[in-house]
Amino acid sequence: MKNQHKHTSRDELVAMNLSLLTSLVMLVLKWSAYWITQSAAAFSDALETIVHLAAVSFAAYSLRVVYRPPDSDHHFGHDKIAYFSSGIEGVLVVGAGTIIIFEAVEKWILGIHLQELGMGIMLLSAAALINTVLGTYLVRKGRRKSSLILEANGKHILSDVWTSVGVVAGLGLAWWTGITAFDPVIAILFAMYIIKEGGEMVHKASRGLMDASNPDLEHRARTVLEQFCTFEHLTFHRFRLRESGTCVYIDVHLQFPADMSIDDAHKIASRAERVIAEALGQNVDITTHLEPENDEDE
Repeated sequence: MKNQHKHTSRDELVAMNLSLLTSLVMLVLKWSAYWITQSAAAFSDALETIVHLAAVSFAAYSLRVVYRPPDSDHHFGHDKIAYFSSGIEGVLVVGAGTIIIFEAVEKWILGIHLQELGMGIMLLSAAALINTVLGTYLVRKGRRKSSLILEANGKHILSDVWTSVGVVAGLGLAWWTGITAFDPVIAILFAMYIIKEGGEMVHKASRGLMDASNPDLEHRARTVLEQFCTFEHLTFHRFRLRESGTCVYIDVHLQFPADMSIDDAHKIASRAERVIAEALGQNVDITTHLEPENDEDE
């Protein structure tokens, strides 16, 4: 059973284009805050906008590729580009975090010279507010559309919000207390945080590329299949499930009484596929292998 091929929806394209536009706004706001304040913490936030713009650009391209139908070179479609998108974004985030740490340590050693902190705090606060709204919207839209690309992009934006909040807090403390060391310390702490976030993104992408099973989806599919087989007096084995970007692939061997006709067995197998697909509630491709009970080859 193969679900009808899915196309990139207008909602997804609008969401991604909004993300691209917002990333340009963030670029202006955060680099302005850095040039005004000369803060290592503000630099950490500003550098991340370049990484994010590159990642969103690739994600936007991926969103236009991921739903392309199978062709002569890609028999199983183009779903896995979603993992490349998420993985590349994670690598870029880790790289940015590393650069931020080196920059913060250098400023700490050479001397910290902060200026115009009030204006910098105002610009970064506005950026954090905008990103909070956008990130929440993208995560919800991604989950509703089962779009790994949109969800990963939204999570990255929300992690960026915490970076901005930390930077604002660090600059606020430096402004209030006069202790400029708060600036590089905050930069280093949040660089470590985004390195952690980037590492998790890479790990999730690598699991997808390696066809790791999804325990939650597997449990749901197995449960409904066991109930169906009990009702139909059948058995099954060799159940396998993998995710591939926007689609879940399942194959399973169903065992029927030896005297059942192939036509009847096929009809029952088709019902089993529909039951599984409805239980998962997302794009799914199911292959059932029909075989008689006590098959000697097995």
